[in-house]
Amino acid sequence: MFQPSTNPHHEEQPSPTEKPLNDPGHTAAYVSSADITAVWPGHTPDYRRGYHPPLPGMEAYCPPEPPPPLELDNSSESLTSKLDHILQTSRRDFSSLTWDQIQTVLDYEESEGFGVGACLNIFPSGEITGGCYSRGVKHAPGRKGKIISHKFTKQARKTIRRAVESKITSFKLFVTLTFDPKLSELTESGSVDQEWAKKRFKQFLNTLKKAYDRLADKTGNDDWRISYIWVAEIQEQNTQNIHFHILVDRQFIDVKWLVKIWGQASNSVNIKRLNNQEHAVNYLLKYMKKATSTIEGKRYGMTQNLIDGSKPQKLDFYGRGKRKAFLNIKDRLEWNIKQNGGYVADWGLSLPPPCRPRIWKDKNGNICQKPGVSHKVGKELLEMIQTEMANVDRELSYDNVTDNSDDLPF
Repeated sequence: MFQPSTNPHHEEQPSPTEKPLNDPGHTAAYVSSADITAVWPGHTPDYRRGYHPPLPGMEAYCPPEPPPPLELDNSSESLTSKLDHILQTSRRDFSSLTWDQIQTVLDYEESEGFGVGACLNIFPSGEITGGCYSRGVKHAPGRKGKIISHKFTKQARKTIRRAVESKITSFKLFVTLTFDPKLSELTESGSVDQEWAKKRFKQFLNTLKKAYDRLADKTGNDDWRISYIWVAEIQEQNTQNIHFHILVDRQFIDVKWLVKIWGQASNSVNIKRLNNQEHAVNYLLKYMKKATSTIEGKRYGMTQNLIDGSKPQKLDFYGRGKRKAFLNIKDRLEWNIKQNGGYVADWGLSLPPPCRPRIWKDKNGNICQKPGVSHKVGKELLEMIQTEMANVDRELSYDNVTDNSDDLPF
């Protein structure tokens, strides 16, 4: 006789002669999975949970088991997670990756437009800047509506400095234009209205430029065409009025004619003669650094020939191999660049234009000196860039020939 166990937690076991209802050998109670699917279409029972199908004819009295909750399928790894795992394991150092892993990353970046590389900007003045980039990066949208600024940005100061240092022309005069409150439109606070002042200043520049353009067309000499750079400033200490400073590449301009086309008081136009181009840059930068007042519209501008002439020559080195070569060159020349007044960051560099050392006395009689910048550093940088990028191209061409060796006819 089969004796039941006295242990309350012990489950009763069937005898060897008995067969469980879900045993395939028990013909009266066994139901195949095909039969169950026919009874409940779209539902497959989970036998691992101890589920037993109902006996034939008892389906109406046995409600079907609810389907198991949805679970994430971790059996296959997505491409994004695979890339994250590869880059996290290698710490973004491709030297520790296999060729298949490298190809996975490169194929993904190429298909999604996220390729990487390095670029170099060579300005007409001899200034060199460079850095790494990643394609496909979305930048913030541009500003819309009226422009309101509180100070000159660092990029604005760079733009003006590069325009002067490009040596497209030589600036000889520094002109300052102010407003007479009696002849100007004022706001409720008593200061000159900025919108009205900007329109008046625009008319002045158009009259000035057209006069010299007509003279150039009449004589057939383009040297008569005028070039200028202007900045706007607020008189913060006294009247809070807006006024303008202009660098002009003319040796002489009749001040009476300027007063006439400006349309203000006779003392509203002031002209200073400049000794060299460094003084020209310093004059503008001095006013740009101290300007902190709010100005509506643009704070500076220049003629189109200065904009086009100060644009750099851009060299693009696409690919991870070339970016790695660029970073290696940057690290090797870091000390020389810093010794010549340059700047080196983790992903880029900046080398100022070549210049001679200079010593002078200030107004108080103190001796000042400015170290020079050698042209040899920039020349060495460009030569190393050219050599290393050629080596990378040679290695890539060799790898392509090796990969396609099975297709060769020999």
